[in-house]
Amino acid sequence: MASSCTGLWTPLGILILVAGPSCSRFRQNPRFVAAKRGTEVHFICQTFSSNDDVHWYKQADHKRHPQLVETSSSVGVTKNSSAIMIHIPKVQYTDSGIYFCQRNISTGDSGHALGCSCKSELKVIGFSTIKHVQSRNTLKDAIIMVQSVLLALFVSVPLLLFMGKGESKQNVGEDHTYEGLAIEQTDTYEDIGIYQSEGVKWIAGEHPGQE
Repeated sequence: MASSCTGLWTPLGILILVAGPSCSRFRQNPRFVAAKRGTEVHFICQTFSSNDDVHWYKQADHKRHPQLVETSSSVGVTKNSSAIMIHIPKVQYTDSGIYFCQRNISTGDSGHALGCSCKSELKVIGFSTIKHVQSRNTLKDAIIMVQSVLLALFVSVPLLLFMGKGESKQNVGEDHTYEGLAIEQTDTYEDIGIYQSEGVKWIAGEHPGQE
């Protein structure tokens, strides 16, 4: 069976593959799956004609030619009158690759079939438990807290040092001011005793003018 596939270059230099009859006779869902290791994955290929000679193929990253997907202990392939389904109960890293449904293809047609047919990509990622996620979040929170404390110290310490220098200069100026007053007002301090004696008489009940 011949199929057509046309490449179009956009003004931005992006190559767009336009599929011909090969892709128009199939509909695959989903087109992309990123699943954690050990989870369940399904792929469905709907056909619009007889699917007697339609099969699922897988193109792995390290393999040049696509491989026929058959029922095994880790993968299940089922077929009805209008669709062909792949069921992977627990995906593993080796299940990653590009899956596509196509009519019987030979080794020589494998590259053409892969480039022009509808494709579904499966990407298996690492398994992370809730405890692992919580531990990573706790570590991130601790790092953020330490960074905040260090930032506060870097900002506050120079400010406190600057304020301390200003207060010390102000105290030195006040000391010199009081020393000058003590020297210039010596006579005034000597007269304080006279005023104090008169005040004591007035408090005792005697008028300051009655002596």
